Amino acid sequence: MVSIITCTIRDEFIDNVFKNYQQQTWKDKELIIILNKDSMDIDTWKEKAANYQNVRVFQLHEKATLGDCLNFGVLKAKYDIIAKFDDDDFYGPEYISSSMLAFEDEQVSIVGKGSYYIYFKNKKALVLVPGTENSISDTVAGATLMFRKKVFEKVQFEKVNRAEDYFFIDQSKKAGFNVYSANHFHFAVVRHDAEKHTWKVSDEDFMGWGDIVAYTNDFYYIVTNYYKT
Repeated sequence: MVSIITCTIRDEFIDNVFKNYQQQTWKDKELIIILNKDSMDIDTWKEKAANYQNVRVFQLHEKATLGDCLNFGVLKAKYDIIAKFDDDDFYGPEYISSSMLAFEDEQVSIVGKGSYYIYFKNKKALVLVPGTENSISDTVAGATLMFRKKVFEKVQFEKVNRAEDYFFIDQSKKAGFNVYSANHFHFAVVRHDAEKHTWKVSDEDFMGWGDIVAYTNDFYYIVTNYYKT
């Protein structure tokens, strides 16, 4: 029922890509991995994929944009709900399951998170970015984008390497599709060394987006809402 699409140019996140997929409690799922760098060895990824169910790996020329890769992934998807997973972030076990609750409303076509956690590995700081929760919203974080496949019939990703998700959401709203922002749990942007990120924004700037929740070596229990009932 859910097709997860991950586009990547970084071999070093291979374990994270598969872990995020495997730990999802939602059973009806598939993972479509798209390698977007010519030097990446697709056989290495396919060998790892063989250890998991419903995983397919493709490779596009590195001149293809991120938007191209996402469009390709949606065309390959077997299921009616598409979930975009970034290669380096954290998607908790209940991420898909909790987000799917919003799709029970047939008027909701796009689901994501307007409020979310950011974890800064170098500073061991967990920040909560405020935003709309549990209601219709103007936008959601691109890394949390989920949508009905029917949206893609009218709106595709632009052929760009940055802000492709912003443009997709904006065009979808103009086409009449509703965007729903879920709660802030079960997901975290993970900030590694700045040079590892395609979006060159300093940690200090990012930390100004929200409030520090904790300094911790392990954000799992906070982000996954483990202590809440």
